[in-house]
Amino acid sequence: MDEQLIESEEDVELAKPSSLVKEVICPNCWDRFAPERVWYVSSHPDLYGDLLLGENAPRRFLPTRFQPDGRAIDPKGSPTHRLACPKCHLPIPRVLLERPTLFASIFGSPKSGKSYLLAAMTHTLRKTLPQSFAMDFSDADPESNAILHGYEDTLFNSGDPNAMVQIAKTEEVGDWYQRVTTGTTEIFYPKPFFFQMSPVAGHPKADVPATVARTLCLYDNAGESFQPGADQPNNPVTQHMARASCLLFVFDPTQEPDFRKACSATSTDPQMKAAVTSRQDVLLAEAARRVKTYRNLSMTAVHDRPLVVLVTKYDAWQNLLGGARLDNPWRQHSNSRFSVLQIDAIQNASATIRKLLQKLVPQIVSTAESFVDPSRVVYLPVSATGGPPRADEHGNLRHRVSELNPMWTEVPLLYVISQFFPGLIPFQKSTAASDDKDRLK
Repeated sequence: MDEQLIESEEDVELAKPSSLVKEVICPNCWDRFAPERVWYVSSHPDLYGDLLLGENAPRRFLPTRFQPDGRAIDPKGSPTHRLACPKCHLPIPRVLLERPTLFASIFGSPKSGKSYLLAAMTHTLRKTLPQSFAMDFSDADPESNAILHGYEDTLFNSGDPNAMVQIAKTEEVGDWYQRVTTGTTEIFYPKPFFFQMSPVAGHPKADVPATVARTLCLYDNAGESFQPGADQPNNPVTQHMARASCLLFVFDPTQEPDFRKACSATSTDPQMKAAVTSRQDVLLAEAARRVKTYRNLSMTAVHDRPLVVLVTKYDAWQNLLGGARLDNPWRQHSNSRFSVLQIDAIQNASATIRKLLQKLVPQIVSTAESFVDPSRVVYLPVSATGGPPRADEHGNLRHRVSELNPMWTEVPLLYVISQFFPGLIPFQKSTAASDDKDRLK
């Protein structure tokens, strides 16, 4: 095949996208490098066997030849577009070179419903952001998101509305992690999920999307990862939390004795009676200790990035707050195709939930607010399923597909993005003001 090759430094520059970030952060090993130093993944079938990833992985290389469309030419002459970190050799999405990245980590105790919440969160964001906020929310790297796709499909894309479903918990081994070998040392890096967020027609920034477009890199953590000794140099399962732009802590009231007691007369949810308890304040304190250690902060210092406490399984304890279903905290902007996030509604909900937690589990509030600046801690009610599970013939708790109806699962990221990464989510500070134009930020 006769194709024009680009080999000079000047031609290489012409082959690159016109707009690149100044510095790329590897989402696996956290190495920082200039975009032009990125490595590529060989596509020729003879180029298998990588120094760090083993004999079954395609060889990584720093290219010197490119095609006019920007694809690199591997040492055997085959074009390739797949990228890799020059330090750990693990794959990275191309979009990381083209727009800034927001890193978010979600963590919680075992059986807190974190995997359900994560699936419901991304499922609702895929619909809510285009419909209500004129924003694209799509996979930046479908291969990396395969596990999450499986979760979403199980819960929301089943062909049988009467199917009883459940999804697997987050594991500490297997498909959740990627192995890199350096000398005789094996390092296991957690596998992140990637999404791209950018304005579309109708958004206030639709004419200049590059100014606000972002990549979301989301990490999930197994609750067992916070056990003593679980975070070692060769198994850095939670070190990304110190780098994250925001932290999402999943707090499960059904694991707390005082919450169970308060709900005993009003909740029929079997999770309120299951023999599952966990010292969630200890888990949060351990997360705080690790973050401060990795950031070289004093144990009395406060972390300066937002912490969202997701008080999950709201449907199981909503009677403590009147029993009403949660309304969407946004409204259509007048004469526009986008909605405006109502910050007052979210902050009022946060104040209400904080008051409830302060009454029933004050140790959660004190631990959270000694970890992160209290002005950056938000408490939000969420429900991944919208209703209780049912026991099958074997006693396993499952959910009927037709009964799934998540509540507020998209709100945590909408709030964080609007408040800490401006431009993407239009928001309204006060419902008392009269001029929409003045209230938009």
